[in-house]
Amino acid sequence: MSSETPSASITETPSASTAGPPTTASWTKYLPETFGIRENIENSPYRFCVREAALWGIATGTAMGFHRLRMKSHPFFATNIAFVTTFLVVSPSYYFCFRRRDHKESVIELMMRANDFRHEEEAPPEIDLKEHPFLEEKKKDDDQLRKEFVGRLKERKEWQPNYKESEILEELKEVKSSSSSSR
Repeated sequence: MSSETPSASITETPSASTAGPPTTASWTKYLPETFGIRENIENSPYRFCVREAALWGIATGTAMGFHRLRMKSHPFFATNIAFVTTFLVVSPSYYFCFRRRDHKESVIELMMRANDFRHEEEAPPEIDLKEHPFLEEKKKDDDQLRKEFVGRLKERKEWQPNYKESEILEELKEVKSSSSSSR
């Protein structure tokens, strides 16, 4: 039996919060350093698009190569077709991926500007829940008149005439709530 206590044999590892985020994706270590390819991809905000496009291209090229071999093509021709297919898939896949990503970012920025959202550092301090203007407790002896109406109005197209007020009033029906019937 060992004289050490169980806690003495445990080594302390840094937690995820103290270690910080990883500097780059692990798959980039397999890229060549020639012509700065690895460094450019690691610094690119479209790193995910490179990976996605390459994987789709490799998968499609491999499938096309095997298909050409299955169709009794010469292996050299099948290999050429596989590589051509790979690059024909990688190029537009990357293009559409980074365009889609740019569009999403611009839409988010536009929505943030339209809704007057700012960064967290510029946000006002949080309001205490007891002082919050939109959170009011319902009082039991609250005798406010609350009615609920339900109407099944079909959506009209732009070119169709709007509903007349009399049509809307005919369609609306009051829903009896359980609290009003118990009184």
